[in-house]
Amino acid sequence: MTPTAPSQLPDERPQLRYSVVILSYNQEDYIGDAIRSVLTQECFPVEILVSDDCSTDGTFHAAQRAVEGYRGPHSLHMRRNPKNMGLIAHINQIVETATGDVIIPAYGDDISLPSRVAEIAKLFEARAPLLVHSDAIAIDENGNETRSHYRKADFYRTTDALQTATSMALYLGASGAWHRELFSKYGPIRHPNVYEDHILGFRAALENRVAFIDKPLLKYREGVGISHQLNRERHREDAGTRRRKILDMMIATFSQRLADAATHGMSANHAVMKKLLRAKRKAELRRACYGGIGRMVAGNLSTPGAALSAAAAEGLRIIRRR
Repeated sequence: MTPTAPSQLPDERPQLRYSVVILSYNQEDYIGDAIRSVLTQECFPVEILVSDDCSTDGTFHAAQRAVEGYRGPHSLHMRRNPKNMGLIAHINQIVETATGDVIIPAYGDDISLPSRVAEIAKLFEARAPLLVHSDAIAIDENGNETRSHYRKADFYRTTDALQTATSMALYLGASGAWHRELFSKYGPIRHPNVYEDHILGFRAALENRVAFIDKPLLKYREGVGISHQLNRERHREDAGTRRRKILDMMIATFSQRLADAATHGMSANHAVMKKLLRAKRKAELRRACYGGIGRMVAGNLSTPGAALSAAAAEGLRIIRRR
């Protein structure tokens, strides 16, 4: 079925330019619905970019079928990477490719509700945030509503940079929209093994420019997205390998946040920097336990308390898995 434009579009024309970017990778069962939900947004004309990260299934062909015959008000472009880049490199790439001041990601297994773009734009125009996120309706792989724990993330409680500096759950990434300034000021995300919401959320918190829309603007599919694909790959690995990758991700996240805090202008003595340095060091010591706990302790005799604490905590994890 060819998607058609809404019969009436809101009269307001925004000051900012908006790009909706549909990111896909191996989501052939869902990409059609994701695209149609964007093409039928009830909003002013926007740029729509469908970007596939070299899917190995029929995702790109399904995307082509979904846009076939589109004659609506939006500017539509499709692209496909010749090689798989991975999520973070793909995001860095589409930020360069898209022309909007604001980038609204729409992941290939989620469904944007009709007013999503208009509601996000309304808040960007009124309050000039750098990050907007919203509530969502969680659905399962069959489209049935299900329970989700995303509301336990810290931004639903506070967006204070110090309180959230070491958080590994800031907001529901699928619901986010980003101002380009999060990249033009801080640069591309440098570490491939992080989640973009962990980085962009912290950057926006540093600037004290996070805004929340307290209504569902999308149907968020639990358990089948790109990040969940990465998690499933981890779960197929043995517990030790899985734990090492989690610690590597934490170290990379804290490293990126330290660099971003420095770019923001924080000194090494700032409370945020100190908190991040402690968390990074703790994760590094725990990671070193997987090369031998005794070797880790012997190599960190200058900080025996921290080394012994890491050895005890991570050693207990290792023993429990035996």
